[in-house]
Amino acid sequence: MAYTIIEVERKTGVSSRTLRFWLDKGLFPFVEKDKNGVRYFSEKDLEWVIWVDCYRQIGMSIEDVKKYIFLCIKGKNTAKERLEIILKLKEKTLKDVKKLENILEKLDFKIDYYEKMIMENKDELNPLSKDYVKCKKCVKI
Repeated sequence: MAYTIIEVERKTGVSSRTLRFWLDKGLFPFVEKDKNGVRYFSEKDLEWVIWVDCYRQIGMSIEDVKKYIFLCIKGKNTAKERLEIILKLKEKTLKDVKKLENILEKLDFKIDYYEKMIMENKDELNPLSKDYVKCKKCVKI
């Protein structure tokens, strides 16, 4: 089965504008065009779209995605190099997750603080408030 860019957008959630940009950058080397220049994505191309989207979301540059695709095209002899790329992406992603967990912890603190503030009508973290209490948990220096 072949899909147009609009159909790929509906199936993957990746905007047609982004797909066209990625096509122009050479990230989908197997997408075919008909005689009118309409691009058609195969089922395999849809998998590429999903992976390219994943790699881009975790911060992989377009040049690095192209390098990875080039390695894939070269075949199984590049498996070790591709594995190293994926392992580095995982390591970076785990670091990003830790950062996000830290941010969530801080947001949870603020939510708890504001809920307490509303219930007790005290603004303990506002230095201009008579209720101010230095927060030991707010900033880790």
